[in-house]
Amino acid sequence: MGREHIGLSRRELERELNWLLRSPPDDPQKMAKLLAQAIVTLLEKNNGRIAEDLQRDNEPDVEEDF
Repeated sequence: MGREHIGLSRRELERELNWLLRSPPDDPQKMAKLLAQAIVTLLEKNNGRIAEDLQRDNEPDVEEDF
């Protein structure tokens, strides 16, 4: 693998979390539910990016003979 970093960067994760928590509820139970949903969403997005990065690294280099 030629990459030093795979998945979402810290900055991307922070931006996504800020977006997900843009309207926090006042009710503690609803806030707990929102945080749980945000964690799952961040994990899914990061796993998707990791899969894309790994697939890109596993693709053979295209070399053309001229």
